[in-house]
Amino acid sequence: MATFDTGEVKSRAKSNFTDAWIATAKLIPTGTEISLAKKGKPHLVRELIEKSRQILMNSGFDEVENLTLLPDSDVVKQYGPEARVILDRAFYLAELPRPDIGLSAKRIAEIKKIAEGMDVEKLQTILRSYKKGEIEADNLIEELIAKLGITDYQATELLDRVFPEIKELQPVPSSKTLRSHMTATWFHTLAALQDKAAFPVALFSVGPRYRNEQREDARHLRVHHSASIVVMDPEMSLDAGRTMTKNIMQQYGFSDIKFETKTATSKYYAPGQEQEVFVKHKGTWLEIADIGMYSPVALANFEIKYPVFNAGFGIERLGMLVYEIDDVRKLAYPQFTVVEYSNEEIAKSISYIASPQTARGQGIARAIEETARKHKDEIAPCEFLAWKDESTEVKVFEKEAGKRLIGPAGFNEICVANGAIYSDIVPSGVYTGINYMRAIAMGVAAATESSTDNLTYQVKGIKHLSDLNLEIPEAVRQHIEGQRKKIKVGGAVFVAIEAKKL
Repeated sequence: MATFDTGEVKSRAKSNFTDAWIATAKLIPTGTEISLAKKGKPHLVRELIEKSRQILMNSGFDEVENLTLLPDSDVVKQYGPEARVILDRAFYLAELPRPDIGLSAKRIAEIKKIAEGMDVEKLQTILRSYKKGEIEADNLIEELIAKLGITDYQATELLDRVFPEIKELQPVPSSKTLRSHMTATWFHTLAALQDKAAFPVALFSVGPRYRNEQREDARHLRVHHSASIVVMDPEMSLDAGRTMTKNIMQQYGFSDIKFETKTATSKYYAPGQEQEVFVKHKGTWLEIADIGMYSPVALANFEIKYPVFNAGFGIERLGMLVYEIDDVRKLAYPQFTVVEYSNEEIAKSISYIASPQTARGQGIARAIEETARKHKDEIAPCEFLAWKDESTEVKVFEKEAGKRLIGPAGFNEICVANGAIYSDIVPSGVYTGINYMRAIAMGVAAATESSTDNLTYQVKGIKHLSDLNLEIPEAVRQHIEGQRKKIKVGGAVFVAIEAKKL
């Protein structure tokens, strides 16, 4: 039975990704057989999506697919002055630019170390084609292997060691957005069909919506699904739309249904023509959908000439009622139904982003922490030698006169209690064994042992775990935020460390 030592695997990959990638292939079992159950279980959200499709088709609606990506100008056309408020909840898309990679003499020497007989001119041609977009990004490794006659290992080493501009690419923002409302993409579909289909044009689409929520919790997801309908007809009215909506909701099993006009109308709806739909569930009225007649202004911006009714039903919100689940995350994601993290597990999950891989590096980290602790209250200007060997000298220093060497939060301890991560002057709750200075020292030592350059490392105020060279798995972060707990680290550290090559 194969069980991976994840800590060891990550450590080896940080030290040398390509070597670790190649070496760990032998950890994968071979020649085995696995028996599966005769029938798998459907996901509840997918099950409800399929039920919704059948309900809407049986109600006379034709299914279509709407656009997922749209320019923010489309939202402006619909919402007018309200657009920027709405776009605050939208995810904007960014793209990685293709770098222009030159081959200097130094780089060619590095290339020859990896693959001695490589045709450098062919490599330059491949890189130019990549820059022009003639080679898909995910095919670059394959192109290098096929056209240069090198191994997968050598191609990966080229990207990792010779071409840092690829590793260091930063995304460039665009005006494209992921749809935050299904409504946003209906206008294109309706404009295309308005003079090519018989009235009434009754359509539905079921698909994801993407919302830039501040956090995911029991009631909010950043990605959720909507069953959205539109009816376009010269005689279409909100009264007719309410009748259709009531019929649909009854097919989900809801009998008590009411409509309430919204006080503030979304600008893509006509004034006073937007309503919320409530169903009675266990004696309580719960909002389940939003309906309305599109504003003639928004329709005109897309050259649509006829009245349009729209209704949107949140699949996950419906699912919480249909399946009687009190947390939308448990409905959507399996990790929320099977994983509960104890304080001890949260504490154990906190790890260093970078940590030294050698005994020497570990020694540098200890020396930095010990020197900082010993002299933390010394008044600047001052500097103290923490480490010196034949190749490196490391000092902890402060230049600003009158300040202490280390700020007041420099040795705060990282702890966990009641599902929250916090810092304390002394260990409390479940102690992680990590203090601010220890975490910082590990990052400095890791950078020092892997660099041939002089380094100056400064940390001032702390706001996030990453400021301390710390990280937690995303599942743990979601668990903490989902339980409305906090990751509360902060304070003034004001530490400066210099590593000089001798």
